[in-house]
Amino acid sequence: MTAPFVPTQEDVTAFYDQSIPLISQTAGHNSHSGYWSSAQDASDLRQAADALTDALIERLPVGPADRVLDVGSGLGGPALRLAAATGAAVDGIDASSAMIAESRRRADEAGLADRVRFTQADAMAELPFAPGTFDAAWVVESFVHMADRQAAVQQIARVLKPGGRLVLTDFYERFPFTGDRLAMNEMFRRMTLNSPFPTIAGLAGMVRDAGLYPVEIADLSEQVSRHYPEMVKLLREKASELAGDYGAEAIAALEAVCQNCIATGEPNYLVMTALRPEAA
Repeated sequence: MTAPFVPTQEDVTAFYDQSIPLISQTAGHNSHSGYWSSAQDASDLRQAADALTDALIERLPVGPADRVLDVGSGLGGPALRLAAATGAAVDGIDASSAMIAESRRRADEAGLADRVRFTQADAMAELPFAPGTFDAAWVVESFVHMADRQAAVQQIARVLKPGGRLVLTDFYERFPFTGDRLAMNEMFRRMTLNSPFPTIAGLAGMVRDAGLYPVEIADLSEQVSRHYPEMVKLLREKASELAGDYGAEAIAALEAVCQNCIATGEPNYLVMTALRPEAA
């Protein structure tokens, strides 16, 4: 049996170093999926991506006195939206130097550089923060690229204060991948540099092993599924611009992967909220 594909950190970093035009022309300042509240929701992809950020902000009740860690901060859109909505200070980390540079530029442009900082760091290695630094943390669709989610969760738990909260999103395996679903899943993961998807039980176990306790696990697959037809539409609308940056063959391959997602209803998507216990 062939071993499942696992991306290297170097490949993921290189991918995002080169992805700013693709993300900017599709999802805008977000590098995560969109969220549509109903079939009648007329949001475009950028609006829907902001709606997902807002749904996570609701799960992360913080204010001006709080400090939040954003793991895998991408282009900085979620961190800036969180800071603007709540007044909290936010530290974003990302392995991509290009993403960090662009995030800092956007923070300056938004007038939020005093409250939102971005640092290049590997979440699976030791984070450059002291234990108990943060009141809360979130991981918005960045675990999907990590070969060692457990190491990252351990680091997040270390830098959370007692009573601190973690909110994360992830793709997950609802039931075992076999046959055509397995082949399409592998194609998706290779194209998007995703690590193997955990089960809900497996992800919850990682969180518990890090000393955190899940208090909510919600399936958002239905609300997120429109992301892929919306991506197909945008890839076609922006084909000439994107082909100039990445080549027509690469854009066609990405569209084919999105079509597979539409056909299979994969990947499934969840949000989990977990707490670090108060000190005894």
